[in-house]
Amino acid sequence: MLALLPRAEPEIGPNEIRLQDAKALDVIWVDARSAEDFSVEHAPEAIFFDQADPGSSMAGILELWLESPRVIIVYCADAGCGTSKKIAEELRANLPDAEIYSLKGGWDAWSR
Repeated sequence: MLALLPRAEPEIGPNEIRLQDAKALDVIWVDARSAEDFSVEHAPEAIFFDQADPGSSMAGILELWLESPRVIIVYCADAGCGTSKKIAEELRANLPDAEIYSLKGGWDAWSR
């Protein structure tokens, strides 16, 4: 008889956060998916990060954080998408005092 072992949770990478941990925080959500995906559905109060105009998107996030400093979490489509990590890195360079993560599993994790 085969014994079923408990499934291990996927490793969390540096500067990543799991959805259940993120939902316990006061967060600025940043959606790094396409404009089309964002218009269909997104996290409540998420800010769209327009990759065609990153300067304007970055400025908007910086302004929002300066008005009300909170944890910033960036998400893209799924675990294989590196866009959220790249944008989170850029945000950390511009806001060294902010707590900034990419969401483990991306939008796929959110929508499950």
